[in-house]
Amino acid sequence: MRQSLPALCTALLLILPGVSAYAARDTGPIPLVQVYFGVLELDDQTSQWDTQDPVDVDFSSLPTGGLETEYIFGRGWVHWGLNPGGSISWKNDDTEIAGSLTEQNGGTLRVELDNSLLLAELHLGGYVRGRLGERVTTYGAAGPMVMYGSLEVNDENVAPQPSDGSVDLPDSSSSDINIGYYARAGIDFEIDVGQYLGFGVRYLSSELDFDKTAGNVDIKGPQYVLTLSAQL
Repeated sequence: MRQSLPALCTALLLILPGVSAYAARDTGPIPLVQVYFGVLELDDQTSQWDTQDPVDVDFSSLPTGGLETEYIFGRGWVHWGLNPGGSISWKNDDTEIAGSLTEQNGGTLRVELDNSLLLAELHLGGYVRGRLGERVTTYGAAGPMVMYGSLEVNDENVAPQPSDGSVDLPDSSSSDINIGYYARAGIDFEIDVGQYLGFGVRYLSSELDFDKTAGNVDIKGPQYVLTLSAQL
């Protein structure tokens, strides 16, 4: 699957200008642009971290921000179109690891690791938007995405409980890119002509292989965001 990622990324970059050109042929409103800020809550999960048995990985909340655009292809009380966009989430924080160690060491591992996690994604999906009132609209969108992630872990030496030697988690970093999907929904309130303030929920799902640190990690969870939209 990862062998096809360069082609997918190239196709995405080629499609976006075409979408803009097609939308520009229409004499109607220009695309809606939405900026958002919020927090990404990654689901707790299990992974293989220098262990034979799975360990529990608990990532903390990550600040997130991004940009959405909505190119209208069909209009009415409910209209629809294409939704290209992207987001970035990043944080320096502690990650809690808990689980069993290797047979050579025995015992259990429970430690907070000083780490830096970066997630970035680009997506292209479809959306629908409808009016709940004269100044209130609601929307939903979903589609495929390409996600890049980087995880850096500072040097740690951990004593298992009960103590029987130690485990070295060396200073290392790892990154990966993979495909996945996104979904978003929200509500907007018109505060001025062509300007909207609202809130929404986004969901991201992908799997990244941080082979030098945490191993395979499911990147799944909701983003809770405040939004500012305008037809520029």
